[in-house]
Amino acid sequence: MGGALLLWVTLGAAGAELDQAVERVQQTYRQAGDLEARFTQVFVDQLRGKRREESGRLWAKADGRVRWSYLTPVRKEFIYDGESAYFYEPANAQVTVFERFADSPLANALRFLWGQGNIRDTFRLAPCAAGCEIAQANELAVELWPKQEIPTVDHSLLVIDRSTWRVRASVVIDPLGNRNEYHFADLRFAVKVDPAKFDFVVPKGVSVLRPTLEEPQPPAKRPPAGQGG
Repeated sequence: MGGALLLWVTLGAAGAELDQAVERVQQTYRQAGDLEARFTQVFVDQLRGKRREESGRLWAKADGRVRWSYLTPVRKEFIYDGESAYFYEPANAQVTVFERFADSPLANALRFLWGQGNIRDTFRLAPCAAGCEIAQANELAVELWPKQEIPTVDHSLLVIDRSTWRVRASVVIDPLGNRNEYHFADLRFAVKVDPAKFDFVVPKGVSVLRPTLEEPQPPAKRPPAGQGG
């Protein structure tokens, strides 16, 4: 009985800390206005044991519009204009168009990567149980479990700098255990980002793909027992 009570109290305290930390992050980004940063994306293939690293720059408007410009090793662009999203691969002469992207659960979920959006509306919070070494000294790693099923996402990690309440890194783990890590540096708040940066016109002569983003029906998997709520 005593052990169960202690566990309940401990988990309750941990949950309160996570709620407070995420709320501090949300307040920080709500006051941030537009932002820009450098990013490094690392994809770890769990099955093949391979690792791929890319880097570039990120711009985000306070209203959710965003542009990820991959600069190395290959140029690519991901642009969300507030309604539709575009993934442009010049080397392949291909554009993937996600129409009505704003209405998809994925759009809101992606905003957590750089600290925008209402994280607690989209995710259940849980103490970090695996991969926590990504958090450095004075940082907190929080597990985020989607409240609605997202086919390509099992759960995510948010790495918070306790000294600034900014997102230092985010990790997306897919159902196969593969990891997409996003590390942020030179994060600047209250910058004036030109709205034209989020305009995109499909270039002539490229192939165009238009996948469908369907609204998921079943609830997502819950965190392991004893985690989150």
